[in-house]
Amino acid sequence: MRTIKHPLSGALYDLIDDGTIEVSKDGRTGRFNNSGKWLDGDIRQADPHLCLWIAGKQLPNRFQQAAAALSDN
Repeated sequence: MRTIKHPLSGALYDLIDDGTIEVSKDGRTGRFNNSGKWLDGDIRQADPHLCLWIAGKQLPNRFQQAAAALSDN
């Protein structure tokens, strides 16, 4: 599970196994899709950019790839 803390609100954004995002803060939670649309829960608003970022396609880290390529030589 990936978790990101929102830099302004302090809410935690957790990627759930089914591909939805659970947002939690102060004992309240809400569940959202990858575009930030509310699905259920007490929290009814989420940052759509952060939802897309955490649930979107994960690309390889280019710095790790470069270091691996150098160590192979």
